[in-house]
Amino acid sequence: MPVIDIEVTSIKDLVGEVLSLRGKRPKASYLWFRGLNCKTHSLLPKLMRDSKFEQEVFEREKRLLTRFRQRSMAYWPAGYPQDDWEHLFAMQHYGLPTRLLDWSENLFVATYFALSTSERHHHENGNPCVPVVWCIDPVHWNRSMPGLSEYGEAIQVMTTADDELEGYRPETTRRRSKSPVAIFGAHNSDRIVAQRGTFMVWGAECKPLHEYCNSENELLWRISLRGQREELFHDLESLGFSETMVFPELSSLATELSRAEGWRS
Repeated sequence: MPVIDIEVTSIKDLVGEVLSLRGKRPKASYLWFRGLNCKTHSLLPKLMRDSKFEQEVFEREKRLLTRFRQRSMAYWPAGYPQDDWEHLFAMQHYGLPTRLLDWSENLFVATYFALSTSERHHHENGNPCVPVVWCIDPVHWNRSMPGLSEYGEAIQVMTTADDELEGYRPETTRRRSKSPVAIFGAHNSDRIVAQRGTFMVWGAECKPLHEYCNSENELLWRISLRGQREELFHDLESLGFSETMVFPELSSLATELSRAEGWRS
């Protein structure tokens, strides 16, 4: 059972399922969330979606990091990124391909991303896309990964200061680690702070997250949102969760106020 599938038809049921999952997990664990507008999308970072070989991925990353450093200097009024990790998080924030995959500690943030846009591709059966919220147990994920599992309960969510993360650093001189792991990153923007952003970082293997799961561990859940997308989004908004909660910017405020007055783009 690599991925555990769950279906809900309402925000109320979604919250209930997540609370039920959390109640069944060990005390030391917690959940992260990622929302996607179609359940067929893979959990794979942008840099690896069209690359299948380690050497190609890291050569592209090195080139992107170098060009980003060279050309971004004039755009940093303060707080210029100091190391490879800070540059990588900044690149992820501004949309460049990286080995990072965004997650959130907040269920409603993920639900917003699942519902706020409609996927426009067509499925062979003619059915519309089904939005999903993915859930992962980051602590027990890390403890299950080769190279970290030997440390047992000493392993938590990684930080960029941890020696165990050296094999994932962009320009490491050590042998590269293979499996993706859960990490806390730099909160270097208002958006990341608002979205309670966290990350998975990939190593040398270009495989989607579900391929690392096995029948021995329950670590990854996919919750399909089977209700009407507009109704689900309206319910989310009724709970006080909308654009400015995710993007604390004036453009988001304008979108909220326009919708409240009945304007549609």
